Amino acid sequence: MRSSLFNFLFREGHRELPTGIYYYIFITFALVISAFTLWLGGIGNMSPYHYSVIFVGFILPLAFLTTRGTKKIRKNPSAFDLTSAFLFFLACMYIVWNMDYFLTRVSGLDSLSALQMIAGLIILIGVLELCRRTLGFGLTSILVIGLLYAYVGHVLPGRFGHRELSNERILEELIFTTNGVFGAPVQVAATYAFLFITFGYFFKKSGAGQFIIDFCAALVGRRVGGLAKVSVTTSAAFGSISGSPTADVAATGSITIPNMKAKGYQPEYAAAVEASASSGGTILPPIMGSVAFLMAEFTGISYFEIIVASLLSAILYYLGVYFQVHFRSVKLGMVGMPKSEIPNLFKTIRAGYFYAFPVIILVWAMEQGYTPSLAATYGIIATFLISFIKKTTRISFRDIKEIFTDVVYHIAPLTVATAAAGIIIGVINLTGLAGKFTSLIFTVTGEAIFLSLIVGAFICIILGMGMPTPSAYVLVATLVAPALLQLGLPLLQTHLFLLFFCALSAITPPVGVASFTAAGIANANPLTVGVQATKLASVGFILPFMFVYHPSLLMQGSVWQISITALTAVVGVYALAASMEGYLRVKLKWVERAFLFLVALSMIYPNLILNLITAAIFVLYIFRYHWKVPASFTEEKVGTEQPNTL
Repeated sequence: MRSSLFNFLFREGHRELPTGIYYYIFITFALVISAFTLWLGGIGNMSPYHYSVIFVGFILPLAFLTTRGTKKIRKNPSAFDLTSAFLFFLACMYIVWNMDYFLTRVSGLDSLSALQMIAGLIILIGVLELCRRTLGFGLTSILVIGLLYAYVGHVLPGRFGHRELSNERILEELIFTTNGVFGAPVQVAATYAFLFITFGYFFKKSGAGQFIIDFCAALVGRRVGGLAKVSVTTSAAFGSISGSPTADVAATGSITIPNMKAKGYQPEYAAAVEASASSGGTILPPIMGSVAFLMAEFTGISYFEIIVASLLSAILYYLGVYFQVHFRSVKLGMVGMPKSEIPNLFKTIRAGYFYAFPVIILVWAMEQGYTPSLAATYGIIATFLISFIKKTTRISFRDIKEIFTDVVYHIAPLTVATAAAGIIIGVINLTGLAGKFTSLIFTVTGEAIFLSLIVGAFICIILGMGMPTPSAYVLVATLVAPALLQLGLPLLQTHLFLLFFCALSAITPPVGVASFTAAGIANANPLTVGVQATKLASVGFILPFMFVYHPSLLMQGSVWQISITALTAVVGVYALAASMEGYLRVKLKWVERAFLFLVALSMIYPNLILNLITAAIFVLYIFRYHWKVPASFTEEKVGTEQPNTL
């Protein structure tokens, strides 16, 4: 009995598509909400509150049908699941049916009826239960604490107390306005996120997934550690499209991790390579998952400006992972893939160059000022048309049904997370917690900018443990960003700083969701994987502090300044990788590793005089100690690794 109660309260539920009549119910709802979202993204016009209620009203009941209350394997929903799904759908449809009233009522003046209160409670309790089922007790506990604070915080003494709030006032804010469940996070999920995830599924179904793998294998497969480097590059490409580290690890890691293990990489290291590469997709343009859209909503900065600013830092992040993989591969003697099993680069490009067109159209549309939803819709249409170039990749109506089924199935947890984030935002607005949290940060840091950044990064990692990146970002954008902005930090740098660390929370111990997923595939210790992945992603923990002070790392400044910054930063990342791995053609002593670490910081830091002095010292070091030392393996040496194909 005690064990059952523990499982119910503290563990996520088992997720699986239902069978029989419930499967057809799921398909019907999935197709309806997919058609609605495509209409909305293309030509539709509806108030944010209206379409958010419709979207949540269709998606979250499906989450009840696919996610069981416990880890117990059970294909079909129980009577409790069915009842919960029906009541939740009914409550949302009640609001939709009376939408004209809810759009015109005056918040704070028009009282809620008993039926409206019941509908609000059903939605609130449903989100809490689904949060427990899909995201675990971590985020759910934050929600419960937040709601308790809203209800009883008025009895707290000192600065953390607030005025007394009635149950009606709390429900009104959380359910019947755009400040709660149906606020900005859900609006992003219902538009940008859904459509870009759909674009990703159409893109892969059209044959672009295999093209990306073949292209990456042709590009880096010949190099030392070819399989590991293919894993890095393919995970980067897939991660940018999916925006979900765990989904990317599951999709590509199921092939790359066993391949790396078979060729001699330790299970923990193979899993760490996949986890660190997949987690960087959130910060890699042009798509960056759904978090960039959330950032655009919170800041008012255009999406195109955000992806331009992220480009150089994202490239440096992946170079850091790539260089470390190279040094480890050289040290272990992991040579490249055989020539006979590496696709020809030019033939690969010639066979699939047209897959670049949907991405070009998508980026062009956003650059022209179209909404991200419309840009994604254009990308979906372009991908669908391009699939007909080859008979083997044509997307049929049956494929479309499968695509929308998969999209709805996989976006359900994200929708739950955004609805939960909306509850937290509502509580913060009701209680004034953001200002109190700012005061707390300043009390700890004494308003010192660097210390405040460290505290902000730590909060991002803590809140991101076991939580989707969008939810973590929403929390820190609401709680931490105001404190950093109050210190005078620029808006773009502040939010990108928080976004970077929210993305990195997917790999950091003790609960990095990407590390846990990769560890499960590799049959490895998840904590060890997390430590290794954090080491591989080390440059990602340094860059945000650098670009807060020097925006040239965010592609801001003259062409000359940005070029010099990029060049010196690449050298710094190379030195950092050697320091982290402890290898540069030969094994390094700890003194040399410390020296290279300082070189890395000095080269990544955008200061021309410091960069030139450090570069001269670095060149002298290389020439004196390493120039004449023969490397164990070279980039051109080819061995017996097997190709990485899906």
